[in-house]
Amino acid sequence: MALEEAAAATAAGKLYVIGGFDAAGNSLQTVWVFDGSAWSAGPPLPLGLDHSSAAVMDDHVYVAGGHSFGRDSFRFFRLDGSSWIELPHMRYPRGGHALLAAAGRLYVIGGNTRYGDVAPAEVYDPGSGAWSDLPALPTPRNHVSGFVFGANVCVAGGRSPATTRVDCFNFESSAWVRLPDLPRPTSGAGATTLDDGSAVILGGQDAGETRINDQFARLPNTDGWSSAGAMLMPRHGFELAMFQGRAWACGGGSQPGLHPVATCTSIV
Repeated sequence: MALEEAAAATAAGKLYVIGGFDAAGNSLQTVWVFDGSAWSAGPPLPLGLDHSSAAVMDDHVYVAGGHSFGRDSFRFFRLDGSSWIELPHMRYPRGGHALLAAAGRLYVIGGNTRYGDVAPAEVYDPGSGAWSDLPALPTPRNHVSGFVFGANVCVAGGRSPATTRVDCFNFESSAWVRLPDLPRPTSGAGATTLDDGSAVILGGQDAGETRINDQFARLPNTDGWSSAGAMLMPRHGFELAMFQGRAWACGGGSQPGLHPVATCTSIV
């Protein structure tokens, strides 16, 4: 089905595309699972969610936050077998954020509610089952793109307006650092960490949020981003997920606003 603003993650050798908007703007409970040859329906979410974010730890898919038919969510779920288990709520409701797994913990950065951007970042410790506050994101924003880079959990881009800024929380020093800016401002793009440890960002919307950005850039090291060409089918409102050695972008919007597609493309 065509969808945008969905979450995505890979676990147990399967790619999951979770929630999102349909063409009518409904918040979706659907979970689609790709095993390398075909799509199938997975366990539906307990509620319709768009603008949520997913991550994987210990081969379990986690989904945090999002919006549900215009209502802000702080709910937090883990997929256990054929059902979703609800875990302790985040401290702050938010959507358009990044959920990132690193060093045995889950980090949430960025996002917004109907009242504005959410500045505090937070971290979940599976051992204690509790959320804790982290120092606030230096420049609060939403529609960020998250990735892990060494000892850093990072958010790139975001809005409003779209920016080139890349902020990272270093979980060894417990302090924020800045990485080099993106080549072009973007929001609602997809980002991830490739198998070689480099980061990549694709798509999004331009600074004015009036057209789709075809940006395709890599961050091989802290010297800076390099342009890698153009996204094959530019769109915004998707999460990148590594699957079978490639970074997959499934769904998203082909134009600003609500224009979901069913397209999947990948890079290596």
